Amino acid sequence: MRLGPIAVMLATAAATLSAQIAAPLLGWLPEGAQIRRMNGLPGAATLGAPVNVGHLLAHIAVSPSQNDVLASDAGTGEVLLIIPENGTGVSATTLNTPVSPDQIVASPRGSSAILWFSGAAQLEILSGLPGTPTIRQIDASFLGASVNTGLNPNQPAIAVSDDGEWIAAASSAGVYQWGPDGVPRQLYGGSDAAALAFFTGSSQLAIATSTQLLSIVGSTPGNESATSVLYQGSFSPAGLAASFDNQAIVLADRNGKIYSIDAATNTPSIANCQCSPSGVFGLGGSSFRLTSSSIGPVKLFDAGAGAILAVPRHQLQPTRVVRAVHVTAPLPTLTISLSPTPTGFLQQPAMTITASSAYASEIDGTVTLSVTPITTNAFNSANGGVYSVTNSAGTTSTYTYTIGIDQTIEFSTGGTSVNFTIPAGSTKANFSGASSVAFSTGTIAGIITLTANVTAPTPISSVATQTVTNKPTVPSISSVKLSQTPGGVTVVVTGYSSTDDMISAVYTFTLSSNATITANYVSVPVSFYFEPYYGTTASDATGSEFTLTVPFTVTGNPNDLVGVTVTMINSVAASNPVSSQ
Repeated sequence: MRLGPIAVMLATAAATLSAQIAAPLLGWLPEGAQIRRMNGLPGAATLGAPVNVGHLLAHIAVSPSQNDVLASDAGTGEVLLIIPENGTGVSATTLNTPVSPDQIVASPRGSSAILWFSGAAQLEILSGLPGTPTIRQIDASFLGASVNTGLNPNQPAIAVSDDGEWIAAASSAGVYQWGPDGVPRQLYGGSDAAALAFFTGSSQLAIATSTQLLSIVGSTPGNESATSVLYQGSFSPAGLAASFDNQAIVLADRNGKIYSIDAATNTPSIANCQCSPSGVFGLGGSSFRLTSSSIGPVKLFDAGAGAILAVPRHQLQPTRVVRAVHVTAPLPTLTISLSPTPTGFLQQPAMTITASSAYASEIDGTVTLSVTPITTNAFNSANGGVYSVTNSAGTTSTYTYTIGIDQTIEFSTGGTSVNFTIPAGSTKANFSGASSVAFSTGTIAGIITLTANVTAPTPISSVATQTVTNKPTVPSISSVKLSQTPGGVTVVVTGYSSTDDMISAVYTFTLSSNATITANYVSVPVSFYFEPYYGTTASDATGSEFTLTVPFTVTGNPNDLVGVTVTMINSVAASNPVSSQ
């Protein structure tokens, strides 16, 4: 099918249709009987306010794709499908399933889910989520009420594949699998399987026991299952999940150790979240949420970088009591150190404070964090940074360029100040008992300054400083998504622009083998949309992070546009091109 007119129609549509810009959604956070947004990107995110669902919730399961949430009504037990809408709101629909499930677990991408009813020893499978949910029932009565092994009461040992065709459950009798024929088959005979997870888009199953991490390709009539050992150790599993590309299998131990196993080489990397994981919950790609407690920061794990990250909770810092102490010796010199040394944006280095020598009495102090923006030269012209943008409809808007605020540049404990104590006779500071505290480098160009002030025994200002300089860079694109719509396609780009501006975007479309096109790319002026967003407080919570949604009208079959590569251009230069996945 020849699609010669598409390029013209794409260019026209992109210039006239209304693009949308909003803060990126990192994911949904279950918190008690409610949910709230985590806004931003891993490494520079903030918590939003609780969302009004219209129900008190129980057994909350968030789709790893973050496009829906399944939960039961805490009062009636009805199963609800909660879908984001209008940027910050949600809608809740009651599904036609049995009420009061004991557990709800999402598949690796969230396109399916499994509901466990312990009283009836029954599994209900939801497929086609979120758009066209269908339900089928699996009889698991032979397992009794023993699906949860008891090793971790908060994490059910059940799992479902993305297509909803494969189900697995662990019990004291072993791990059983149901395939498309609905016949249960035993995959593992041990009683110590504590966590299960299907690989993304696959029937391959990962099993975490007390001594090993296994990978099993499920059995079908006439074919036996094939088992391989991914890793051996001593575990008390709290959760298990695969990355979207199946390159990493992530196992969280209840002692805080996070194991990331390279699925190709079985090579492990181990991090410590200094937390008590409640599970391993996908955030898309290779990022995972580990905790959901309403106390302390929300801990994340980036399997691609092997890094533990935090989403701070804003809380009041405890009031520091200034003690009057007679000083008989000079205070030692304090040094602020960062590990690892930050090299850019979206990082969370750990800050420590060390004294040059031990002191006879306790030293108390406060570290404050401040940011001095670095502006680009693009708009600092003779007109004082004032410039105009005219859209295709002829509407002109005037803006005064100022670099914005990035509220993600804060300590992991929340806020831009943190107290420290160096005990008498020691040289190492602690932060409410912790040896270090992390902070985010955010996404806006600037100089981050950490200043330590001693409040006791004798108040002294600026006894130590440390700076981090993040220079202006080209835009960074973290993801590109293409979806077909009636009569067109929609492209969603997520990323950040450290200059706090954006000039244009170039879209290069990939065609199916049976289509041709005169020109498969279009350049879209986007400053008209970005500047109102960056120029107001709407973007302050997540700095320069953005999700840009642009619809395109297509003459021909929209399904013949099977991919897109996007380049974003800001006042520094063009970004690296990134293709849709």
